[in-house]
Amino acid sequence: MLKMKKLLAFLLASGMMCTAFTACGSDEESSETAEESSVEESSEAEEESSEDAEESSVRQVEMQEFEEAVVPESGDAYLSITDSRWWLQYFGNDTDYLTYDAGVVPITGNGDYTVSVTCNTDAIRYDTTGDANGELIASGSAFMAVQILDGADVCPDAIITINSVVVDGVEIALTKKSYTSTETAEVSGEDHNNIRSNIYNEWVSDDSLPDDARSDEGTLTDLEDFLEYSAMIIDPSEIGE
Repeated sequence: MLKMKKLLAFLLASGMMCTAFTACGSDEESSETAEESSVEESSEAEEESSEDAEESSVRQVEMQEFEEAVVPESGDAYLSITDSRWWLQYFGNDTDYLTYDAGVVPITGNGDYTVSVTCNTDAIRYDTTGDANGELIASGSAFMAVQILDGADVCPDAIITINSVVVDGVEIALTKKSYTSTETAEVSGEDHNNIRSNIYNEWVSDDSLPDDARSDEGTLTDLEDFLEYSAMIIDPSEIGE
């Protein structure tokens, strides 16, 4: 029994030595072949990794649930606005950056209505930064007004009175009264006869108000206190970022 164990041990040892000699027997040729194989495998791995990354990126975009673009219909009120760089804006088009989750409301009669825009959507962050979690900060505002699409046609006698302006939950003081006037606006490539009430429009001075400028008190040209009305009813520095 002892001899058998020794014989088995010798055979096992011989087998290990043969394996070792076989592994060491192919010198430079084996090394070159191994290197070539390694390079090919590495190149293939990089290509596969790149393809996988692209496919993963595409899948992420396809699977991302972005907010809907909002476009006003005839008779709807909306907030037309642009930041100080004329970059982040909403003028009623589905191509505007601020179209996502825009607060657009149908006017159904006398009452209080709220219109709004927001930078806090995954869609606008992705559109502007390429990352749905990217940082996006709007800088001030160069223009702001409440409009009713086709208002001059569907509700020509309507008066828009701005009661409050709120930015990031903070109400901004109104420095003057708002008025309503008729304006032609291009929305989705077509001209519309809107009615509008400016919140901040530096291109309309207080001494050159539109001829049809009106408020719930009447036509401004007939009012003694018409100087209390303006196209700029807020201090734009209060908007901040």
